[in-house]
This record gives sequence, structure tokens and C-alpha cells, in this order.
Amino acid sequence: MSPVRPLLARACAMLVVVLAAGCASVSTSEAQSVAPEQCEVAASTGADADAVRALEERGARANVEGWTIEEARAFFSPTWVAVGPDGAVRGVGEVFASFVDGRSQPWAVSFELVELDVRVYCDMAVVIGLAEARGSQPGQAARFRYLNVWRKIGGRWRYSEQQYVRLAP
Repeated sequence: MSPVRPLLARACAMLVVVLAAGCASVSTSEAQSVAPEQCEVAASTGADADAVRALEERGARANVEGWTIEEARAFFSPTWVAVGPDGAVRGVGEVFASFVDGRSQPWAVSFELVELDVRVYCDMAVVIGLAEARGSQPGQAARFRYLNVWRKIGGRWRYSEQQYVRLAP
């Protein structure tokens, strides 16, 4: 059996867990305001999809420009979690702990979103993307394939979960 198959199976299982967690977090009042059949089909256009795309772009720019702790707190869900290529799980507290004097430290000189597939399911959005980044040191380059989950909380989209893998440059 190819070594890719077990990894793909684990990635699919993780996606199911992430989506289930996001769906379970929708409050009863929010769930009652939208007919269930309206949430079964993803929308890739419209105001919500555009808003999520703009937030993805802002997140990409933060890798180059940095941002304030206030901007980051408005961007991330308080329960944000990320699963890295090595399986390590990071929470939002670890992200905020890396800020110096209330500001994040940029790590890239360029960070481009090459592919961005946004799918909005009522008050949740799933983004599958491909990013290419160049670090500040010569020869530092990275490509990432990622899955981001966004939730609409109090009428605002918040970054909730992420899983990513590094690809060969």
C-alpha cells in the first residue's frame, strides 16, 4: 500500500472532526434561523465568500507586515487551533505569546495566496488554499497546502481552525 493512503485517510478523518466541531458550535438560535437544506450546498460567491476571501488575504499580509495584538484578537476565534505538518497542535494562546510589545513579528518578505477555494455553509466557511512564501534569508522558500475553517460569530467571520502541510518548493 502506498504511504500516501494512510496519510490521506488521517487527513480526511481530521477534516471530519474539524467540520463536526465547527457545526456543533453553531448555537441553537442561529441554527433555527436557517433551514437545514440551505446549509447543505456550499456558496463560493456572494458577500460572505467575499468577506472570507478578504480575511484570508489579510492573514497572508500579516506574515509580511505583522499586525497588532488587537487586530489579531479580532481575527482569531478565541478557540482557534492549528494542526501542523508534524501533527503538533497549537492554540491561539501560543500565537499571542509570540507578540513582542503588542505586535507580531513578520517572518516572510512575500506571502502569496496562489489558490483560494472558499466554500460557505451558512455560518461556517471552509477554505482550501495554496500559499507560496519567501523568507528574509536567501534560499528560504515555502509552499503550503492548507485547510482553514471560519465561523461567523456575532455577525463577524472569525478564524477557527487550520491544518496545513508543507510542499516541496
